Amino acid sequence: MIIPTNNQFRAEINEYVRKDWSGPKIVSKGVVHDTSTLEAFISIDENQEVTGYIFYHIHEKKCEVIVLQSLVEAQGIGTALVNAVVEAAKAAGCLSVWLITTNDNIHALDFYQKRGFELTAVHFDAVAEARKLKPSIPLLSEKGIPIKHEFELSLKIG
Repeated sequence: MIIPTNNQFRAEINEYVRKDWSGPKIVSKGVVHDTSTLEAFISIDENQEVTGYIFYHIHEKKCEVIVLQSLVEAQGIGTALVNAVVEAAKAAGCLSVWLITTNDNIHALDFYQKRGFELTAVHFDAVAEARKLKPSIPLLSEKGIPIKHEFELSLKIG
């Protein structure tokens, strides 16, 4: 079940972001976002266990996905969370939903493109600038790929 985040789950999600994303600060296109204050949806199972979460920010008729994390892969959780954000963005009068991922994140590139997002920009060497704002961003991915560039993907909804 997908629900808007609430105080019941906020501390747990904040802990996931701290552990998995070195959060709560997330940097995209030179902007620092604090996930502890952002709008979010969470996925919970029948036992009220968190199975995924998505943070987003609406600004000037555009909705940015800041973080998407599915804790259980290949169950449709990520898709359901993205769909919840798209619906919230439409209800807010947004024209698009967009996000930043890094060049090493092949899984995200695959996931979002399969859901209609298109690559709209490449910000070369942007991660070096992001590291000035968030030094914990690693130089290499877990697979040894240098993390250097930000890829921008967008989905038109209006």
